[in-house]
Amino acid sequence: MNRKLIHTTILALIMAVLVPATYANYTPQSSNFPHVISLGESPQGIRHWRILRHTLKIAVPQNGKAISQLIIEAPANIVLRESIDVSEEYGKEIAAKVSIQGKKATLEFSESVAPGTIIIVEMKNVKKIAMTTGDQFYKISTILAGMNVELPIGVAQLRVI
Repeated sequence: MNRKLIHTTILALIMAVLVPATYANYTPQSSNFPHVISLGESPQGIRHWRILRHTLKIAVPQNGKAISQLIIEAPANIVLRESIDVSEEYGKEIAAKVSIQGKKATLEFSESVAPGTIIIVEMKNVKKIAMTTGDQFYKISTILAGMNVELPIGVAQLRVI
């Protein structure tokens, strides 16, 4: 399993070099495992902009397990703030307790997010503390309902050309 994860990570890094703008890649361990769909930045691609909004989309497959927590680790030049909203694809709010420790934001859902849901995480007032140069990665992990282990589900890439 570790070997697959290493190969997947290497493949994700190679693909990241070839794709412009923002990019997200999931860990394709199985079709029933939660994965990152996309990462959007607003305003996009402006190196010197200090306050941004990052929108992350995560799929919880229909034949997968429910999610009880989501962990987002920010790149080195990004400061996360507690103004994070979580909703479903169609706008219904998902209640989540947000806690930030350093570069890590933990979203603990009051009710587990059911399979078949697309989660939209809007990180408002994200602050850049330095100019973006090269690729920057958000590392996304989850804790499935009934488990107590943090599982990586993918990376989302911020890229400036």
